[in-house]
Amino acid sequence: MNVLITGSTGFVGRHLVPKLIDASHQVLELTRDSEKSVLLFGDNTLKYQLDEQQENLTATIHTFQPEVVIHLASYLTSLDDYNSLNKLLNSNIQFFCRLLDALKETNLKLFINTGTFAEYYKGDDTFVPAYLYAATKTASRFFLDYYSKVYNFKQATVVPYTIYGGNDTQKKVIDIIYDSIDSETPVDMSPGEQVLDFIHIDDVVNFYLTLLDKINDLPEKSNYKLGTGIGHTLKDVASIIESITGKKTNINWGGKEYRKSDVMYAVAEKPETMLWNYKIGIEQGIEQFLETKK
Repeated sequence: MNVLITGSTGFVGRHLVPKLIDASHQVLELTRDSEKSVLLFGDNTLKYQLDEQQENLTATIHTFQPEVVIHLASYLTSLDDYNSLNKLLNSNIQFFCRLLDALKETNLKLFINTGTFAEYYKGDDTFVPAYLYAATKTASRFFLDYYSKVYNFKQATVVPYTIYGGNDTQKKVIDIIYDSIDSETPVDMSPGEQVLDFIHIDDVVNFYLTLLDKINDLPEKSNYKLGTGIGHTLKDVASIIESITGKKTNINWGGKEYRKSDVMYAVAEKPETMLWNYKIGIEQGIEQFLETKK
């Protein structure tokens, strides 16, 4: 299939694109960093360099005629100052709508959107965004509703929980916990009582691929909370790392306060109709993560 992807050089994208290529999909990247894309994927994908004007975006998309869009790109921050708000609106709303508008004259079958568990501050199915970032992700769903209904394509929103594993340019919470082992001074962290659902990057990638494989079986609109359904606190994760490595982490729990509106419980509910099931539990996933550190 012809697959258009945004956010291709981000954490999920850099793991997903090679799998799309291996599966013989034709891939068009909308990217702000073509040089990084070349380093990651060579000439195995088509590339459109995003800029402020995006004059040729519609023409490029019409020429490619995507059957599936995988939208991973977003601006992520927990800040709520005005400058951050502008960046959030420009990336998560304005560009999102620019993309949807450019798809109007195509034969698009499926638009795969990416949400965030921070849209569910209460830990249930109610939309209560914890941060402005999460509010923009919730707002974008209504624009997608409009375009998918008027222009007759399916939509699926994937809501990944706490992703870990693989290689990334930005440190994640598991990296910070692991790195504390060799730290001479204690690493300040929150009290560590947040209950989070840790989902391995390989399982996340496999779910996106499953949506492509089952495209004809999908409903017109779907929302998938992507996790294991099992919660662990940050302290639990530290204990698992200590058990596997035989080394003590060096963390000052409570050295940092929780963020405003910090999500204290984020565990995916597992519906019976889920198309997929995770394969990598947290102990196995951490073992694989630790192998990359050797």
